[in-house]
Amino acid sequence: MKSIELIKGFSILIILISNAVNYWLVFGNESIYILTLVLAFLNILGPTLYIFIVSFSISFTLNKKMGIIPEKPNRNLVLIQGFFLISLGIVFNLITNSSSFFPQNLWGWNILVFLGFSQLISYYIFKLVRWARFVIGLIIIFFTPGIRELLFIGKDLNPIVDILYFVVVSPIPSFSLLPYASISVFSTVFGEFIYESIELDSSTGNLHSTNSILKYGTILLICGLLLPIIDIGYIITVENYNPLIYPFIDAIPILKTHPPTFISGIPIFLYAGTPSNLFISMGISLLFIGGNYYRKDILHKKKFKLNIISLFGKNSITLFFLQLIFLPLFYQKLPLLMFFPFLMAYIVLLGFLLYLWQKYGNSIPSFDWMLNKIEERFKK
Repeated sequence: MKSIELIKGFSILIILISNAVNYWLVFGNESIYILTLVLAFLNILGPTLYIFIVSFSISFTLNKKMGIIPEKPNRNLVLIQGFFLISLGIVFNLITNSSSFFPQNLWGWNILVFLGFSQLISYYIFKLVRWARFVIGLIIIFFTPGIRELLFIGKDLNPIVDILYFVVVSPIPSFSLLPYASISVFSTVFGEFIYESIELDSSTGNLHSTNSILKYGTILLICGLLLPIIDIGYIITVENYNPLIYPFIDAIPILKTHPPTFISGIPIFLYAGTPSNLFISMGISLLFIGGNYYRKDILHKKKFKLNIISLFGKNSITLFFLQLIFLPLFYQKLPLLMFFPFLMAYIVLLGFLLYLWQKYGNSIPSFDWMLNKIEERFKK
């Protein structure tokens, strides 16, 4: 499925842009509301979309290898790739986490650690029937707030609960196991669905699968918009938002440097980790998958800019580390008018470096190349 790399490339570009905004852009309190809204939307189109499409591709791969690779090598492949990503995430924590001391700074739910666990979740949840996976995904989404609050309340009263809180939430709770495991669970359902349509190898089946994916994406999007109205209200204010209880909701770095009093009202579906945000994120992800699947895999559209975006997708894991070289260069130094030219030059430079690396070095020894080598080893 060629569109997977394209969507991964788009989402990693959004992640790079979002991180550049957080690190480079100089802004005042008068622009905090607009920037927070923009970054909240980018959080849906960037890391959350990336998590969904990677989990989606895992289930797609599991379907493809059923009956081709024996169960034991297939399991070992998933486990090794999962632990490799977790190891990269731990190294990433060690580089970026300055708020904790060693060895606590090794642990944290950054996107790489979560993707490693997503491999394991997808593999074992894939053994269940679809309706069971769907129910488990809903349980994770709706029961997570209660579990999280119980852990928060009990962590100072019981050392075992404190350990559980540290493991489940962690000092870096950007993509905590709860509730983001629900994305991995749901993605296996839709990944299996579209794989079966591709196996039919007919234009009618492809169109039907595209329409179904777009339909389900629209339904999830509508559910995400309606949930805040039905549940706890449409607006989060200073009075009902407590970042201590919901630390991973505070995934927008701007909120850490500016008091929440400057954000008089943000739609709840824009706060990462809330049920409505998860439904909207999965809905948008499915719409992207459906549209790009139709464009890239059915119509076979080939354009230079799409190939460049796919190049970013093929090297997405490596880019998480490569950006660390550039982000400190202009830390909070660029006003808005200077930011955009520097941002464009930054993205073009990264694309040029990836192109040269792939053409003359076969992407050796990038982290994505290592993952591919692990997979090739188990195919033999």
